[in-house]
Amino acid sequence: MTSEVSQKQIDNAARKAALSIQALMAEVDEGFNAHVRCIVCNEQYKHHIDGKPCVDDDNVKQIIRKSRWRGTRVVK
Repeated sequence: MTSEVSQKQIDNAARKAALSIQALMAEVDEGFNAHVRCIVCNEQYKHHIDGKPCVDDDNVKQIIRKSRWRGTRVVK
């Protein structure tokens, strides 16, 4: 008997791996990744509250925009 793995299970495992790699690369290149987009929310890391990508799809980080004239404001 062979166990069949569905395409959805493969996609979930691949997304989990991609998010792990994204988090690892954000730690390694912390000073140079401000303009890289997050896989989860498609916002740049510099707009996240802590400057790092979202950990998973359920816990999206708060998005903050900074402006010279309007100061800091929360977007999401």
